[in-house]
Amino acid sequence: MDSSSQNPKPMTPERKAFLRKWVVLFSALESLVETGIKLGAALLTGSVGLMADVIHSAVDVVGSLLVWVGVRIAPNKYRSFPYGFYKIENLLALAIGLAILFGAFEIFKIFLAGKSPLPSNVPIGVAAVLLGMALDFFWGRFEARVGREINSPGIEASGTHTLSDVFSSLVVLVGLLGSLFGYNLDRWAALIVSLMITRMGLIIIWDNVRVLLDIAVEPERLASYRKIIERQPGVLDVHAVRGRNSGSFRFVDAEVVVSAFEIDAAEAIAQQIEQALKEEDSAIDSAFIHYRHELPRQIKLYVPTDASGTIISDCFGKASHFSRILYDRQTQQVLQREVQQNPFNDEEEHRGIRLASHLIDQGADSVCCREDLENKGPGLMLHRFGIDLRRTEEPQLDRVLEDYLESTKSMFQPRG
Repeated sequence: MDSSSQNPKPMTPERKAFLRKWVVLFSALESLVETGIKLGAALLTGSVGLMADVIHSAVDVVGSLLVWVGVRIAPNKYRSFPYGFYKIENLLALAIGLAILFGAFEIFKIFLAGKSPLPSNVPIGVAAVLLGMALDFFWGRFEARVGREINSPGIEASGTHTLSDVFSSLVVLVGLLGSLFGYNLDRWAALIVSLMITRMGLIIIWDNVRVLLDIAVEPERLASYRKIIERQPGVLDVHAVRGRNSGSFRFVDAEVVVSAFEIDAAEAIAQQIEQALKEEDSAIDSAFIHYRHELPRQIKLYVPTDASGTIISDCFGKASHFSRILYDRQTQQVLQREVQQNPFNDEEEHRGIRLASHLIDQGADSVCCREDLENKGPGLMLHRFGIDLRRTEEPQLDRVLEDYLESTKSMFQPRG
């Protein structure tokens, strides 16, 4: 299978907005044209089954117009509605379901009216039904697919209902063809159509009532959110991930523990988590990250040094090596100390940025150097991922390490 079909390109916001604006309006026009064709054929044939299908199609016109209104006003936000009118799509989809039930009731009344005469001009009725089936099949598939792609429950409900019209029209077609052989199946076709669209209306109502009651996001999707959060630098643990659907959008809440020395660093990690979630799922309106910042028991300290690992380098990116010190906060002991070569010191450009990225990948908790990186690219990158950045004037690593250990309590607590 082609890889492009497995991983389709994400739809742009502009295209989503275009589809939201026009797809349902065209659906209403399609239903209006189909209703007119069927109405003319019903009057010419006298078929009660075809007249039942006319009522069905007329309900589609009203439903499509309701959805069109909903998708146009859903994204708007006001002071009294700071989270937008997202659920209005579900509310209007619910209205569609009720309208479908009303149409089913009107069709059922045709059945209760008693025996009806055989239809006349049957070929005209058959042609009208076949044309309507073709329109419903192709347009319904397109509309339902668009609704799923842009995560619009109203558009998807409208498309699914349009697609279901093919089956109800098929019943009407059987009734018309039966009359050619002297079988009066027309009235029974009206009954079957009534039952079919009743079922569809109940399904649409139930699906949207669940969202109006804040049904949770699917467990599989929440599990994927958790994996994304766990992959973010600085995240130590994920306690809980919750989410709810609201119309076409989702709201996510996550409780996480992040590794950070300062409040600002913890905030940066939380913002990074929110950005990663929104990049993964464009349907997320807001992600609320509730965090508790703390440090792991074992602290990884990195210092740019010479090859011996005793002299601190004057320059961060140009250092030939860097020393890695693993410190246990509980026992206040150095568990490991090693010197590693700087793989970027011979690069002509962006040495510091690449080294900072490398230390982030290595899981650094703290970096100490003689160069002032506070407002430079490497320093900004380290701060962004919650890594503590310290500057020292002391050239001897042992002396700096001694100061680190002596000031453990103040060093490894968030600074206010």
